[in-house]
Amino acid sequence: MRVYRYPANALVGDYLRGAAGLGIGTGLLIAAPPGIPTVAIGGGLVLLFGVFTLRTLARNLARVAIAGETLRRSGFGTRVLAWDDLERIRLRYYGTRRQDKDGDGGGGFMQLTLKGSGTSFTFESSMDGFRYIAWRAAKALRDNGRPIDPTSAGNLLAIGLDADGEKPPPEE
Repeated sequence: MRVYRYPANALVGDYLRGAAGLGIGTGLLIAAPPGIPTVAIGGGLVLLFGVFTLRTLARNLARVAIAGETLRRSGFGTRVLAWDDLERIRLRYYGTRRQDKDGDGGGGFMQLTLKGSGTSFTFESSMDGFRYIAWRAAKALRDNGRPIDPTSAGNLLAIGLDADGEKPPPEE
């Protein structure tokens, strides 16, 4: 069995952003005169950054286990997906900086979404074992006779994985 999680250092920035947003929203609610605009803006910030911080906490608590023919994610509840039930994967790249004239933007992350049997999982590339999970999902999709969309196939190649190959990725 392989067990993966998000490393704590990958989540520190998100926790800091969440705390800053919560602090600004709460500070606005406390410092500004009460009124509909103050409550709308301050309350909106508190709600937005509260949800963001809870999502970060959920990623922090998440454990992803690959055992035999199943993928199991635990944290706030447990969900299981059998590889035989995998219907679709999406691997997308999200850039965090503009590309310069040489096409080098630096920064960015990948997001892998797996869907099947009425459940879905989403993983970001900061997770330990991300490449192995992506490879295993592509293999399962191929074994299930389902196609991989061209964007996902290209992104698999970009991280050194051949969606049509049997060779597993190197250990991370």
